[in-house]
Amino acid sequence: MLLPVTVLAAPVGVTLSPNKAITKFQGTAFRRTLPEWKAPRGKKKIIDTIGTGSNAYNCCDGWTVSNSGSETGATQWVAYAITPKKNATVSEIVEAIGYVAGGDSVTIALLADNSGSPGAVLEQKTVKNLETFGDCCTLAKAKLKTGIPVTAGTTYWVAAILPSKKQATTWDAWNLSTANTNTSTFAYYNGVWNVTTAQYAAFAVYGD
Repeated sequence: MLLPVTVLAAPVGVTLSPNKAITKFQGTAFRRTLPEWKAPRGKKKIIDTIGTGSNAYNCCDGWTVSNSGSETGATQWVAYAITPKKNATVSEIVEAIGYVAGGDSVTIALLADNSGSPGAVLEQKTVKNLETFGDCCTLAKAKLKTGIPVTAGTTYWVAAILPSKKQATTWDAWNLSTANTNTSTFAYYNGVWNVTTAQYAAFAVYGD
């Protein structure tokens, strides 16, 4: 359940929940794009919470992904636990990440598990020129240079993080899923990783 929202001075139409965990869009779209998402051919689906067409994800509600130098004034990175059913080699991660303000990028990452929390980064890629938050439905695609082997029954974490100095002012939002509205093991980073449960965001992990 989403919390009441707090209006900020900018950008127009964007609000934050009181604890700044959720970003919500309530204005007129800055730009409009055509639905374009198609799963990559020949790839094994490890997990996929992305919908189809113009309902690929929730356009207007998402987890805040920001650093303290952003307009939110707070650091929050987020990650979801995944447990592959079969051995695979992760080659692509796709996330519905929208740009709100500051530096226009996000770092998509696959992390190891550390006793039930996100651990070491196994691979990461920074994606620039994101969809404007509130529009639908372009996704941030991270094709990994080095495929990462994952083992069936082992927990990994799919994350949206902002580790670069160039991302010090970044404020993004990871759109919630419309295809899977269940809750999952979820972690948010505000200096340390905190593990809880929360509704799925829209993302997909594919492998060879």
